[in-house]
Amino acid sequence: MKAPTTPPSPPGNLLGHLTQVERDPMGFFTDCQRRYGDVVKLRFFLWPAYLVTHPDHVKQVLQEKHQQYDKNTVDWKLLKPAVGDSLLTTDGDFWRRQRRLMQPAFHRQRIAGFAAVMADEAEAMLARWDAGAADAGAFDVALEMSRVTMDIVTRCLFGTTVEADASAVANAVGSINRAFMERGFGPAALWALLTGRPSRRIKPHLATLHAVVDRFVATRRLEPDGHDDLLSMLLAARDEETGEGMDARQLRNESLTLFTAGHETTSNALAWTWYLLARHPDVTDRLYAELGQVLGGRTPGFEDLPRLTYTRMVLDESMRLYPPAWATSRNAAVEDELGGYRIPKGGLVLLSPWITHRRPDLWEDPERFDPERFTPERSAGRARFAHFPFGGGPHLCIGSAFAMTEATIVLAAAAQRYRLELVSDAEVVPEPLVTLRPRGGLLMRARRVTGRAAA
Repeated sequence: MKAPTTPPSPPGNLLGHLTQVERDPMGFFTDCQRRYGDVVKLRFFLWPAYLVTHPDHVKQVLQEKHQQYDKNTVDWKLLKPAVGDSLLTTDGDFWRRQRRLMQPAFHRQRIAGFAAVMADEAEAMLARWDAGAADAGAFDVALEMSRVTMDIVTRCLFGTTVEADASAVANAVGSINRAFMERGFGPAALWALLTGRPSRRIKPHLATLHAVVDRFVATRRLEPDGHDDLLSMLLAARDEETGEGMDARQLRNESLTLFTAGHETTSNALAWTWYLLARHPDVTDRLYAELGQVLGGRTPGFEDLPRLTYTRMVLDESMRLYPPAWATSRNAAVEDELGGYRIPKGGLVLLSPWITHRRPDLWEDPERFDPERFTPERSAGRARFAHFPFGGGPHLCIGSAFAMTEATIVLAAAAQRYRLELVSDAEVVPEPLVTLRPRGGLLMRARRVTGRAAA
């Protein structure tokens, strides 16, 4: 058997490839994949990194050998000061225990119960638009999607909304998101890695989020009965193996993670979907036709989801082109081999849905917005990890079904009543933070469809 070799690598400098990554991470990674192939060796200072983009190799890292690839990496360590040890940032025995505790809260029947809340908040958003908010000229659709998804996740998680704190929370999440990426390997990152404490820059924003979450948790501890939200389920959860529940710190960490990640990713997915629909009126026409046939102008519910097949395909294709979690990483806990190349112990493995989702050998005309890629016929035989916006394997996002239900209901409710049009023909530039946001927001105008979608 041929011994594994070292992967090809692009030219670098004393900093390795750090400069290229900080300047244009998505462009640099895309160029690396197309020039050098499935596994590309990079270097950040003295640290080796490996860009892995073939779906078979992604599957090996996230699923087949997931126990050999842990989250002992720079980016996950930088997140810990913000959200602590939670389902998002951990692995091993602690992660398995938290997953067991939290999984029942995301079973299908629980999500079906939350669908009514999602529909209520979608209608509340549309009521604001009907009352003239959408007629006042251009408005930031990315901000509007953030608001509605925040209202949804706080009602489902805490049984209430953060209306009074909405602007402060949105600003805090955005500031932490941006600071995380801008710190790179500078002094603030080194401080966080060495101490496990947040940098001075994000402390006030983190305090804002902690205050909101702590207030909700404290209130619920005083009034634990009569609630049917995620927080009540987390408070009542007991490990089937030990009988233990979460302590106060774990409860805060998991609540904070669900609160922030639960609206940030879905709001970005919806914002990019509106952008793509505005640029492809033929897709909008077909979407509108399906909504008219299935809903006939009424508010969508959980029972409608199986028939909203084209709506789901629109969202899947949007997340192919603009995956909210555009990149992630793993640490090789032991030496391994990927595609005939040696991955040494301690190597940083970089995975990017953005790159894999746009590989020409996996997707015909990959830059084109084509929801019908996701018909059963065209999906047949496609590699499982050719499309992985929610990750995969045992660490598949626990809220993926919740997020897709939420996105489908919000999109279906709004698209049958309004068409959103771009203010400018200029291409919107993605901003690769922790999540993939439209840089500078997404200015659009809302045009009321004559009548409501009817069968």
